[in-house]
Amino acid sequence: ATTDAIMHARRAIARATCAVMTIALAWRATTVDARGFARWSDAGPVVASSVDVGNCDAPAHVVVFWHGMGDYGADRNSMGVLQRAALDALGEENACVKSLTFGSSASRDRWAGYVGRVNDQVDAVCALLAADGAVRHAQGYHGYGFSQGGQFMRAVVERCGSRVRAKTLVTFGAQHMGVESVPGCGDDGDGDAPTIACRWLNRAASSASASAWARWNVVQAQYFRDTRTHASYQRYLETNIFLPEINNEGQANENVEYRNALMSLEKFVCIMFENDDMVFPKESSWFGSHVIGGSVNQTIVPYDQNESIYASLGLDALDADGRLEFILVPDAHHLEFTLDWFRGIVKKYVSV
Repeated sequence: ATTDAIMHARRAIARATCAVMTIALAWRATTVDARGFARWSDAGPVVASSVDVGNCDAPAHVVVFWHGMGDYGADRNSMGVLQRAALDALGEENACVKSLTFGSSASRDRWAGYVGRVNDQVDAVCALLAADGAVRHAQGYHGYGFSQGGQFMRAVVERCGSRVRAKTLVTFGAQHMGVESVPGCGDDGDGDAPTIACRWLNRAASSASASAWARWNVVQAQYFRDTRTHASYQRYLETNIFLPEINNEGQANENVEYRNALMSLEKFVCIMFENDDMVFPKESSWFGSHVIGGSVNQTIVPYDQNESIYASLGLDALDADGRLEFILVPDAHHLEFTLDWFRGIVKKYVSV
């Protein structure tokens, strides 16, 4: 199968699973007491590991992948293909390419993309990279995040800056400003109203994402950002345990260490897919978002006009130095790209 076909299948699986999860969390959030809910995720600490290819004894470069929803790090037909492509671009003797995994099996790793605490996963990756001999030899790593792995890898950069150096960060179809709908249920501005099912799913996701059960158990709830009303946005700031913090969004969440960590990057590259129907709004991949309290299909507020994150997160400094880049993949759906294009991205930004 081609990479595009594999990614298309991944999108279909992720979209269907996310719809089922939304229904489940909406029901669960109304039936579980906030003070005594049971966690879906496995008991005990989260353990991160990696599948490594290339020269991981004494590499000149270390590239770290964090896969997206519905995928798993050890899949040779998706992440493995991209690992080989990265080695092709850099030379097998020069690079070590790591694909992050969580849990003891492929099914547990895939499940961790839906269920669990993102903060725990980020902490586990921090510990893994800080203790990694290849990363120490290369004096840092290049972070590559795919879909939700993009904002998760950014969290690693921000939180682990004092323990391990991130040289560059490249994100593919990430949700840096969160999502406002379940996959496939966003208003793309074509004039067609969302279906009844989509309207119900989006309302359910917004309501349930603020519940104690969902925000501790459902990964996607931890970056669901509802800007439809000022009240829903305030609820997001007060209840979301992940995204507002890593975005330095709101006075209570400002963290100078996160800003300094991002500002230390040699390059921060954000890639958006023109026909992305998995991420709404798709401009979230570029730190774009809707006006708070505005209509869902209005003009997007670009990153440099977003007062809540532009300066507080250090994007202004990166922008001024030419170290912040935005790339549009034309006529492409979510994570739809060729291996030749991907090799070019790796070669260009690992060798900065």
